[in-house]
Amino acid sequence: MNAGDCLAGVATTALLILSLVLTGPARADDCQLRMGPYASQSAAELGVRQARGVGLKTSGIWGEGDVVSQIANRQYFFNVLFACSPT
Repeated sequence: MNAGDCLAGVATTALLILSLVLTGPARADDCQLRMGPYASQSAAELGVRQARGVGLKTSGIWGEGDVVSQIANRQYFFNVLFACSPT
C-alpha cells in the first residue's frame, strides 16, 4: 500500500466516523457497524484509534481470508459499537 492509498483510507474512515457521531442515537438493530476491509492490520489499527479518538467504542480487529490464501490476501475489519436502545 502506498502513502496515497493509506491517506485516502484514513480520510474516508475519518469522514465515516464523523457522520456516525452526527447522526444521533442508533436503533436497536443498529448496535454495531462493521468497518473495513482494510488491506493491513496496521491500517485497521489506525481506524480503531481514530474511532476511539472521537469517543466511539470499538471491537477488536479480526482478519478474514481463506486459510490457504497468502497473508497479502487477508482483509482486516473491526466494529464500531453503539448503545442499543429500544425503539
